[in-house]
Amino acid sequence: IQIPSGYYLQTMNSNLNFSGFALPVAAMNVISIVPLLILVPILECINSCLFSSKDTGHSPTIYIVVGQLTAALSVMVAGFSEIHRKHFPQVEQRLSEEVLLVSSMPCFHLAPQYILLGVAEALVTPSCSLLSFRLVPERIRGISMHFLTLFNGAGCFMGAFFVQTAHAGTQGNWFPHLLHEGKLERYFFFLASLMMVNTLGFWTIAHRYNNLNQEYTNEFRGSLPEEKLLKHEKAIKHYGSVLENSPILSPMEKT
Repeated sequence: IQIPSGYYLQTMNSNLNFSGFALPVAAMNVISIVPLLILVPILECINSCLFSSKDTGHSPTIYIVVGQLTAALSVMVAGFSEIHRKHFPQVEQRLSEEVLLVSSMPCFHLAPQYILLGVAEALVTPSCSLLSFRLVPERIRGISMHFLTLFNGAGCFMGAFFVQTAHAGTQGNWFPHLLHEGKLERYFFFLASLMMVNTLGFWTIAHRYNNLNQEYTNEFRGSLPEEKLLKHEKAIKHYGSVLENSPILSPMEKT
């Protein structure tokens, strides 16, 4: 939710001119997509190599924790970038047929927070999909994916609630009409602290997660030799009882 609310505000109030060409505000979003395209195949290869032979089931939760920490770091960097942006002199910039007074700081100075956001997305999204689809019973996979979408939507509403609460509680100081006169960085630091608390809460309960599918598979594989031995003993007993109940054999049949 911080891309359309906070990060876009920073980008709109930064210098979008690049070699005489005005970049669109959404161009910065490409920077957060590039890590997602690069890291997802790499993480998939690492996960296949490290956890294919001995999967403990904890790798998805580890990725989610690291991704949440990276997202919190991205918001923290956005707060420092906002402080850094205010140190630049203001210039006029035309945006959507309207002349705005913005900071002369190039918008590419905001690239680190977009990169960290893309890294967090690459770590969290595939892991959540893995937990919601592959590691649940087959009959409720569709329901689990619907719940994942439901909670994503609930997260968007919660983010909008935080923005509205911060705007009303500070009388527009954290989300002012003129960004250089407000304290947007305070909202970023406040949000980063909430994300750290959320990550800590998730980490405290993540150790309870068990890959039941892997455990059942291991138990089944472990019981195979015992099942074969029992079947072999039953076959021997059955063969012995058949011999005892059979008629007297001829000398040729006995040999």
